Amino acid sequence: MLRGSCVRCIRLAVAALALSLAGCASYEHLEWKVLAADPAPDAGFLDHPERMTPAPERTAFDRMWSSGRTDWRDFSKLYVAPVDTSHRLPDSLWDVVNIRYGKVGWDRERQAEELRARVEDAFRDDPLKHFVVLDDPSLIDDDTVVLELSLVELVPNKAVLGAIGILAWGAPLEYGIPVATATAFIAHGSIAIEGDFREARTARVIGMFTGRDIGKMRVLDLRSLTWYGNAYEDFHGWAQTFVALANAERPEDVRHPSYFTIVPW
Repeated sequence: MLRGSCVRCIRLAVAALALSLAGCASYEHLEWKVLAADPAPDAGFLDHPERMTPAPERTAFDRMWSSGRTDWRDFSKLYVAPVDTSHRLPDSLWDVVNIRYGKVGWDRERQAEELRARVEDAFRDDPLKHFVVLDDPSLIDDDTVVLELSLVELVPNKAVLGAIGILAWGAPLEYGIPVATATAFIAHGSIAIEGDFREARTARVIGMFTGRDIGKMRVLDLRSLTWYGNAYEDFHGWAQTFVALANAERPEDVRHPSYFTIVPW
């Protein structure tokens, strides 16, 4: 299984035709339909995933649940727990056909540390200073909310295909454009997370979410030349999303970042 890559190629062609007929008013909907990753199945990290429902189009995560009794203003401190790597989605054949596959286990531990650091930095840099970010779990008290994350999928980019896609732009247009477009989809890896927020006082879960991303689509994609360039971009996007959720009046108002960018890196 190519993780929907071929399907997305077909979607892209259909979307291009649809855009030409419908105009730019439908762009955001088509961008989400064509470029968003397929939601990941449950990996077993969350205690009650059945509480979550599919999130509306372009909201922060694929599925979300929030306790209606929770007021984020009740918490002044945040502890980001070490990111779990023990819950993993099964690898597909397309995942295995990757020259980086043999090192993904080691990579997963390093990328989990990177994800945690990105989230902590995002909350520390929050202009609203909603939370004091705790480094030491012994400092957790009744005013603390704990963010628990699990990196349930980590598929590196296929950097060789990324290079082919870049080189294709130098070929005659009738060959270069189809090759560059196809490799733009199938060269990307994917990452998925599950997570929850718990109030430290009672250990009660007050919010849950799941998400899968494949990085932004680009005309010229230099990030695809690296194993995890797109993953780092997704880490940054998720970290900013957590901050926005903590500061939002309604979680459903927080939007997913754009799936497309003109910036090559």
